[in-house]
Formats: sequence, structure tokens, C-alpha cells
Amino acid sequence: MKVARPLAYALEMMSLPTAPCNEGAVSAWIEGFIARRPALRLRRDRWGNLLVRYPGRGRRRGRALVFCAHMDHPGFTALGVDAQGRLRARWMGGVPLHLLDDRRVRFSCERGWVKGRIVSVATLPGERATADVAVETNGPVPPGAVGMWDFPDARLAGTRLIARGCDDVGGAASLISFLDAAVRRRMPQSFDVLFTRAEEWGFLGAVAACRTGTLPKDAIVISIETSKELPNARQGDGPIIRVGDRAMVFAPEVAARLTDAAEGLRRRDPAFRFQRRLMDGGICEASVFAAWGYPTGGLCLPLGNYHNVTPDGRRIGPEYIDVRDYLGLVRLYGAVVETFRAPPPRRNAFRGMCLKLLAGRRRFLV
Repeated sequence: MKVARPLAYALEMMSLPTAPCNEGAVSAWIEGFIARRPALRLRRDRWGNLLVRYPGRGRRRGRALVFCAHMDHPGFTALGVDAQGRLRARWMGGVPLHLLDDRRVRFSCERGWVKGRIVSVATLPGERATADVAVETNGPVPPGAVGMWDFPDARLAGTRLIARGCDDVGGAASLISFLDAAVRRRMPQSFDVLFTRAEEWGFLGAVAACRTGTLPKDAIVISIETSKELPNARQGDGPIIRVGDRAMVFAPEVAARLTDAAEGLRRRDPAFRFQRRLMDGGICEASVFAAWGYPTGGLCLPLGNYHNVTPDGRRIGPEYIDVRDYLGLVRLYGAVVETFRAPPPRRNAFRGMCLKLLAGRRRFLV
């Protein structure tokens, strides 16, 4: 079945194995994609984060605009074999650890997936997002192999894109789709894309990038996520302008420009849908960048089975996003770049509205 380019990228990337600190398959895929497009420039920092620059045409105007997505998903890394001949592996990621026991998993090996079942879980002192597990497998697994839940490769089912993990390889795939479109259309405006590591284990890649100068000093950063679906942020209602997360509210001036971009796109195409929400189901890298002083905003997709946990909190299931939301997000990126590359409005629209109201009604105050 032939699918649109953005969906083809998503299906391919979201079938790759990945885990915190073990994102090599996703990183290599991105590096191969960039190598085939001479218009793009790639820099790998000392931590393994990838910074991709689309230079556009002509001199850059204004501050650097950087979109960011992480390459990992909660998962396992194989450690070796225990005295009973069972595989030892380390779990890293924010999932209730009691859900690990007796779950079926698969490890990516040179000859394909090796499947197994978790037979014991050992929590680590002081660690809420880490555990060591013993796994009975149907074949040998080398140390360093990536382990994930035992679900099929990414697939389309109606309006859903279902995968072992959407968070946040789905976000990374949406940015790959935008980079591809920018190159093919020779988009004049410049922008950067940062692909980070180990977000699911303490935002390690983003923090390292902030501390060691990976990002341009004048950057405006837009964090891209697949974020837990909430009662007022539903799948199918469009991509979300994320005004904040569980840790903080992001820069209002950045959220206003993102909203301008989405509203401008909707004026040109009334069928385009978007949402603007506080997505406080989790914490994302935008809070990291904001903590280091970068003007920061967020865009995200509502995610089903966040971190593979079903809504009842009792089971592990595949994650899923809405195809329409995903394609809408890819479209929105272009409008965002155009909006941020245009001169900022000389007058704040909301302030102007307030002054107009005051002028017409000030007599009622005296």
C-alpha cells in the first residue's frame, strides 16, 4: 500500500528499536537521511545529540529557530546472562515498575528480534524509573541489545498510527518529514532541528546540550512531543500548541507566535484544525530549555496509551496517534517558520484590543 511520504517516514522510524542511552538505530537512520541530502548540514555533539541545519536561501534574519524531538522511548538494554542462564536487562523509563513483571518483550539482534518474557524484577534503591529484570528468551541476546515491548512494527489502522513506541520517534519522524519537504521545495527560510538522547531517563541529552553550547545562544526552541491524551485534548482535533507542561508554563510570546501561525494556516485552509492546551500529563524538554533561559514553546500530538500504559493503568499496550493530527503537525511547521521569520508585529494585538475597549468605555470608570 502506497502512503504519503510523511507517513512512510513515520512507519519506518517507529519500527526501529530504541531505548534511553541506546538510540543508535534511530540516530543512524537520521544520519543516513541527512547524508542523502547535501542541502542539509549535520553536527553531532559530544553527547550524541544531532543538530541539523536547513540553511535556506540568503542570510538568516532574526534569532535561530530550533525544533527539538528526542530519539528514545522507555525500554530495555541487555546486560548479560545470569547464573540461571536468563538474560539480564536494565529497564529505563517512566512506567510503573509493577507492570514489568511477566510481560512479553523482544530484543533487537543482528539476525532479527529475539522474544522473551520477564520472570523477575529488581528495583534499584533511589530509582523510580530504573529496574533490573531477568528474561527468559527463545535465543541468545548480546549485551547492549535494545529491548522493547513485544508488539508488531508500526502500522496504519483506520485513522490511527499504532506502534511499539510513538513517544517521541513519532515527533522525530514529523520533523524528518518537514526537513524533506523544505529541501524538495527549496524553502527560503532557515531553521534547525535538534534530535536529543535519553529524554525518558531524565532529559539527559537536552540538559547536556544546554550546558555545553550545542544550541545557538540566540535560539528560540520549539519542543515537539507526543503527549498524553487528556479529556480536553483529544485525538483527531488537530495538533496542539502546548502552552506548558506539568513543570512550568512556556514563554507567552512564543505561544502567541505559534498561535498566529496556526490561525494563519486555518484562514488559508478552513479544514485545518489545531488545539491550544496546557498538557500537564507529563514534563517535556521545553521545560529544560526554559530553565536554561531559552525562549521556549511546544507543539505536540495527543497520544494514546502514553508510555504504553493503558487508560485503566493495569496493562501494557502499543501507543498510537491520529494520522490526521500527525499530518497537520507536519503542515504546521512550515507556517511556524514563516511566522517566526517575519518581523514581529509592532503592536501587540491583545494590548491593542484592550486599549480600544478602554477608549470606548473609560467614561464608565469616572
